[in-house]
Amino acid sequence: MRQRDLRHYFLRKRSSMSTPIWDTTLMRRISALDMIYARVERAQSEFRKTAEDKGSPISCPSLCGTCCIHFVPDMTPIEADRLAYYLLTEKQEMIDHFMAHRKEAEVMDSACPFWDIDKPGHNCMIYPARPLICRLFGFCSVLDKCGEPAFALCRQMPDIAGGDKRRFVGVAMMEQQFGAIPPLMVDFSRTVAALDPCDAGERNTIDEALPPALSRVSLVLRLAADSSEDLSALPA
Repeated sequence: MRQRDLRHYFLRKRSSMSTPIWDTTLMRRISALDMIYARVERAQSEFRKTAEDKGSPISCPSLCGTCCIHFVPDMTPIEADRLAYYLLTEKQEMIDHFMAHRKEAEVMDSACPFWDIDKPGHNCMIYPARPLICRLFGFCSVLDKCGEPAFALCRQMPDIAGGDKRRFVGVAMMEQQFGAIPPLMVDFSRTVAALDPCDAGERNTIDEALPPALSRVSLVLRLAADSSEDLSALPA
C-alpha cells in the first residue's frame, strides 16, 4: 500500500470510529502495527519486482497454501490485540469457531485454528489480520549464524529459470541473482517489538495469545462505547 493511500486509509478508518475508541492506546498501537504490516507488503512487492526484472521471478504456486498446513503461528501481545479487534468488529462468528477449535486441538494434530481446508489457495480465514510471521514467510530473508543475509525458496516454489540453486547466502550472491536483498525478517520483528517494549520478549501461539487479547480488547470497546453514550448525552 502506498504511503499516500495508507494515510487516506487511516483517515477513513478514524472517521468511522467514535472519538473515545480512536483515542485509546490500543487503537494507536494497532494503527502503528498496521503501518508496519503495510511496509512488509511494500518491501516484498518491491523485491519481487526487482527479481522479475533481473530474470529471476519468484512466486508461490497457484492455489498452494501448504505453508499453513500443521503450522500454528505465534504472535506478540499487540499482534494478538490486532487480531482480536478484527474478530470483535468484523468477524464475530469466527470467535465461536476459534473456541471450538481450542477444545478439539487437545485431541487433534496441531493446526492453525483459522486455516480452512476447504478453500485451497484462500485457506486463511483472518487474512487481513494475520500475524507477522505469516506475512514474512516466502519472500523475506534471515540472518545466518555469521550475520549474513540468507534466503531460500519455499519447497513448493519452482526452480529459478536457468539455475539449480534454491538457497542464497550473502549480499553479493543475492544481488547477482535477484538484483536486491530480500527484506530482512529481523528488521520487521524488531519494529513490532518496539511498539510495546514491556512485552517485547513475550510470544505465544495463536491458541494461547488470542483468548486474553479478546478479553482486553472487548473491555476497551465496551468502555469506549460507554464513553460515547456519555458524551452524546451532554447538552450541545
